[in-house]
Amino acid sequence: MFALPHFSARIIVGVGSGCIAVVGWSFARSMHGFPTDPHLWLPRLVVRSVADIRRLNRIAVVWLGLIAWSVTVTTLHFAGVTLDIYSAISWWDMLTHSMSGFGIAALTVLTHRDAVSKYGSAWWVVPTIVAIGAGFEVYEFVFKAFWHEWTLQEYIVDTVVDLGMNTVGGTVVASAVSGYLTAADRPRLDSAPPNHAD
Repeated sequence: MFALPHFSARIIVGVGSGCIAVVGWSFARSMHGFPTDPHLWLPRLVVRSVADIRRLNRIAVVWLGLIAWSVTVTTLHFAGVTLDIYSAISWWDMLTHSMSGFGIAALTVLTHRDAVSKYGSAWWVVPTIVAIGAGFEVYEFVFKAFWHEWTLQEYIVDTVVDLGMNTVGGTVVASAVSGYLTAADRPRLDSAPPNHAD
């Protein structure tokens, strides 16, 4: 009888990715500044982006840039699949995963920029990206077939690299936002009168 590859030793990748998604999401939700009502994030993104783009100001340019980024990542991914670039160019997978981690993190922070500004933190986006990336790995395990011929070691290495590159993209965004918040706060700190306690 034919055995599905899902029930081979490689099931640890699917189950492990699911566990990483749950732990990452739980950790993100416990962090300072995590936005409320995650089930409303996608509608918020749509409403916020449309409202911001209609204003035709600097933030509209950022949204348009992120839309172009998303289209680019999607094009690179589907070109990789259709033209078999993923197997021909070893770093293509790392490129698309790091770019997608960056793009999703940037869209998430931009959508929730009021909360980021209020709480002065965007570091919750890193475990959020880990959770989303691990969720995507579960999707691939269940619905895709490209890994069926891989050994367990090949599959684990691919998954770890994918999650690592997603995390790098999210960390770049969190670091940039953290630096921006620190720089924006510095003038207020610098303008405070010196404390001369004698």
